[in-house]
Amino acid sequence: MYIFGLSIPLMLLLWHFICCILSIVEYVIWIRKQSLLDVGGTLRGAHLAFDIIGIVGYSFGGAPLFVYAYKYGLSYSKRRTRLLLGMAVMFIVWSFPIFIIEFVILVSLGGRNYPLDGIVFILSIISSILDGFCIWFGYMRFAAHCIHHYRGIERQIDPRDSLTPYPMQPVRLVAGVDQPDTI
Repeated sequence: MYIFGLSIPLMLLLWHFICCILSIVEYVIWIRKQSLLDVGGTLRGAHLAFDIIGIVGYSFGGAPLFVYAYKYGLSYSKRRTRLLLGMAVMFIVWSFPIFIIEFVILVSLGGRNYPLDGIVFILSIISSILDGFCIWFGYMRFAAHCIHHYRGIERQIDPRDSLTPYPMQPVRLVAGVDQPDTI
């Protein structure tokens, strides 16, 4: 699968790298210079903390998994699993927390913000939505596979079993008053 001529793992590798770098640049250029009354010390500290956690998570979790999915995937299922794990790492350590922090900053400032703040907000929205949906559908596929594997297609009940709560009896046809002879 390709997007704009790049494979999806390579595209996600570049996408999350650019997002993390822009988030750090935004902190250095704009958030760090805001007064404590405008942004607040806790939001400023949380933004810096999740920028650092995001870069570390990208460096040691997301990027290696994206590279493994891009280059070293032996089968389609291995590539898909590594890609989803890389997306999950980046969703947990960067996309969703930065989206929440950027949203709170946007609401608290009432829309008067630096253009780079809006760019990082839009990038975090896109990352959160796409990563969240992919992770959710990947999890649902995994859960359905486990249920199918461990529980079977359906539970088989023997109609003549003595442990059934209501033993199955053949239904007798009874002619109704207002019913025609044939259906």
